[in-house]
Amino acid sequence: MVEVECCSGYRVNQRPVSFTILECDYTHRFKVREVIDSWLGETADYYKVMADDDNVYLLKYDGQQDAWDLVFYQDPRRIKEVQFLEQESRRPVPFVAQGAGTQRSFPIH
Repeated sequence: MVEVECCSGYRVNQRPVSFTILECDYTHRFKVREVIDSWLGETADYYKVMADDDNVYLLKYDGQQDAWDLVFYQDPRRIKEVQFLEQESRRPVPFVAQGAGTQRSFPIH
């Protein structure tokens, strides 16, 4: 469950300013540093935010249910690590044939 505190302007829940993740054994409050993106859907509003822990969260507000939900979480540091590892794994591996010695040509069967 997610509780969100918002700044209301010309409409209710215009912009989230903080949110709290409530789980059975985990409760943590985050301040929103930046609203990266937001868009209005037919049944819900979405807010992609950078929190004070330097992670990105996608929050969803369902106006019909008057309820918030955490849709997505991303740690940008982990994404950079994964991209680096993928690049490392794509490096060409030199081909060495067993028993080829110093020969540069290989028979094709």
